[in-house]
Amino acid sequence: MSHESREIAAQLGQEADARRQELIRLRRVPEDLFRRAGQAGLFRQMLPKTLGGLGLTAADWFVNGVEMARWEPSFSWVVTQGGADTASYLAAGTSAFAEAFLAEPCAYMASSYNGGGTLVAESDGFLVEGRWGFCSGCHGSTWLGGYCEPPGGGAGRWVLVPAARAEIVETWDTMGMIGTGSHTVVLKPQLVPAAWTFALVELGPQDHGPMSAAAGNGYWPISAATASVQLGIARRALDEGVALVKRKLDMKGAAPLAENAHVQRQMMRAEAAWAAARAGVLQALEALWQDAAQAPKVPRDTLLRLVLANVHAAAESTEIVQMVCDLIGTSIAPANSIFGACLRDARTIGSHVSVNPAKLEGIARLSFGLIDEDLEF
Repeated sequence: MSHESREIAAQLGQEADARRQELIRLRRVPEDLFRRAGQAGLFRQMLPKTLGGLGLTAADWFVNGVEMARWEPSFSWVVTQGGADTASYLAAGTSAFAEAFLAEPCAYMASSYNGGGTLVAESDGFLVEGRWGFCSGCHGSTWLGGYCEPPGGGAGRWVLVPAARAEIVETWDTMGMIGTGSHTVVLKPQLVPAAWTFALVELGPQDHGPMSAAAGNGYWPISAATASVQLGIARRALDEGVALVKRKLDMKGAAPLAENAHVQRQMMRAEAAWAAARAGVLQALEALWQDAAQAPKVPRDTLLRLVLANVHAAAESTEIVQMVCDLIGTSIAPANSIFGACLRDARTIGSHVSVNPAKLEGIARLSFGLIDEDLEF
């Protein structure tokens, strides 16, 4: 099943690449591509088959994201982080929510921490309102929402509502990752059932096997999704760069750039860096899944190694893209240059808070024994 889903992800990514200008014009994934990703089960990759999912591991999900992102990163981001959210919310939620959400074959959720919302406990649920930016894939979503806190402070909860209950304000206009459709979602004051609210850092009432690692163990899925897309972008830059230096002549027109020793060294260093970064995340995800099969709460060290690998892979990928662009010179200049697109996309997704350098500071403080507390990574 993992091999089949990988082929489907790559095929859809290639089609999206051929329609790149359409994604840019729409500022989101075209409806037909979005629907076909859902029909292929790509939004349910980590869900067990008992929930109608593909039953893939986190490592399978990650690699599928890389393969899709090497063709069209905006589409891959919507699919990969959307699949992560689906696993996280269903692992944290009740069976009542799962039944309501999964009733739609192409169900998808978009939510965000960027912005703010409030929730007030009522006898039959919560009174909720909010406004959140960066809700990727919101136009194709069946459920929308974001993070809310009580007006007077205290423990917050994530809230989702059926899409018809929310409003989308089109605010997404960026230099890169244009096709993610990460617009703003507005939730006007309304009463929602308690089953539509979630504590994503706590395990839900049902045991879903290793997928339960997606909840109760921090926010690692979003940083792994970011690393996946970044590695896909870097892979495209490397592949296109190798093809170009074989045919592009040096400034004297005497020989292809591929014969230049500096180009050779830099490209091979980049290849090694890419392979090592990818392997680091894969090893960490496999360890996470193995630990989750033993107990739903994984050891902190396992989680920290994963987040560290994600942050490293994202940063390394951006540097790889920049290095390739430096080597190819003016070939980056054309408006439709794939190298320019890779650079814009890498810089944009690389700014995501989930792979922020501040994450390294938190891990360092724990590793150095400067603090002894659980941080939400």
